[in-house]
Amino acid sequence: MSQREILNPPILADLIREQARRRPDETGLIFEGRSFTYGEMNARANRAAQAFKSLGIKRGDRIVWLARNVATFWDALFGAMKIGAVMTPVNWRLAPAEVAQIIADAKPSLVVGETMFLEALEKAGGAGDVKIMTLENGGADCFDALVDAQDADEPDFAPAPEDVVVQLYTSGTTGLPKGVILPHRCYYEVGVSGEGAGVIIPQTEDETILHALPHFHVAGVNFGFMGIARSMPIIQHRQFDPAAIVKEAQGEKPLNSFFVPAMIMMIVEAAKAAGVPLDKFAGVSYGAAPMPEPLLDAAMAAMPNAVFTQFYGMTETTGGVTVLNHDGHAKGARQRVSAGRALPQCDVTIRDPSTGEELPAGETGEIVARSRFVMDGYWMNPQATGKAIRDGWYWSGDAGYMDENGFVYVVDRIKDMIISGGENIYPAEIENVLARCPGIAEVAVIGAPDEKWGEVVKVVAVKRADADLDEAGIKAFLKGKIADFKLPKYVTFMDALPRNPSGKILKTALRGEAAA
Repeated sequence: MSQREILNPPILADLIREQARRRPDETGLIFEGRSFTYGEMNARANRAAQAFKSLGIKRGDRIVWLARNVATFWDALFGAMKIGAVMTPVNWRLAPAEVAQIIADAKPSLVVGETMFLEALEKAGGAGDVKIMTLENGGADCFDALVDAQDADEPDFAPAPEDVVVQLYTSGTTGLPKGVILPHRCYYEVGVSGEGAGVIIPQTEDETILHALPHFHVAGVNFGFMGIARSMPIIQHRQFDPAAIVKEAQGEKPLNSFFVPAMIMMIVEAAKAAGVPLDKFAGVSYGAAPMPEPLLDAAMAAMPNAVFTQFYGMTETTGGVTVLNHDGHAKGARQRVSAGRALPQCDVTIRDPSTGEELPAGETGEIVARSRFVMDGYWMNPQATGKAIRDGWYWSGDAGYMDENGFVYVVDRIKDMIISGGENIYPAEIENVLARCPGIAEVAVIGAPDEKWGEVVKVVAVKRADADLDEAGIKAFLKGKIADFKLPKYVTFMDALPRNPSGKILKTALRGEAAA
């Protein structure tokens, strides 16, 4: 295990400054064949800060970022911090009209993006009266060119712990996206907690970060910060591509990565198809969606040298509130299907969503968390903030229970629960059983309207290649494994399940189809 020091300054902008002071000539970032030292990264951040200042950007101004994972993101992010501006990365996979809606909500002073996304945005009505700059095109409004033209002097500004680092928008799976406000304070406190839990610790001195999570996702931002804090060079991929990840894994360096379970499934299958190993993975963290046990078994077998870590949390909690370490993943261990225990300096309880009362071990309710790294609130939305944070506790909207040893088990989203004839049915319970069905690649369980029962269970499945599976086969597989009232009335098949860029299945879209 590496003994390298973990840096965690109270002001996140000092992270890149300190690395530049300590390790100016060490590689901090690798992107599409080009390497950047920590000294170069800090200088580029200063140039980005000066570029923002030249455009009149000041403390508290929002900068919308609409691009894939380009290297300039880190320059802009640290540069914005150095003058107190707020980076607002937006999901480039959204429809242009949805992007325009977020821009209208964020009220930015500047929009920076890749040309193809900006052109699509313009066709949908544009970003309003906001200055727009492009990336990588070298034209008159090229942000990269503006950055290169600046000097590398440190800005004359001292950020405060309450200054906002990022404003990240929720996925919007249950409503309109909301801007989550995360200041330096949240990042410092979550860093203290993560260090106390011993997470993302490199096993060797040459271990690197393989980064393919989108920068508009809290884990995509956090994992980059973790790599820099641990002096681990970041190999930045422009976007997730399982074949490219597998190719990267054939190199000499041990890799430490963070994925959502759907990504892990695609990587394992791509490596199997290519007939190559994945033994260079030294660390695999995951979160954002449940990991079915069969997939976990396959991943641990394919990546035998990897330390596996699961995080459960939300954008609103600056990432994880619970962690399941590698030992908890041992085959046969009861807790391997849990989300782990609360992180240090974080309290997690299970409450009755109606009364707010804390529930005893084993009873299902809403997962509620309290820590110093809970968000400041939602941008310009006090009503939603007040609903989510009550008496200092963040109400997750997730249904779950806690066992007698403090392990948290996430059952489902409260809003995804099916009420059929007065019985509460949690789709994740049925999905976990179906994950063991040999012919199923992916599955989602939703409620479908029913005149008699109110709702009935509907299974939406994706078959494995060449699988001989039909509706009767799925019902037969479930018979005897779950209660009869939980058995599906309907079964349909799709080529692929709709997902948001975080890897979460869009059950709202599936329910809309079921209702229609």
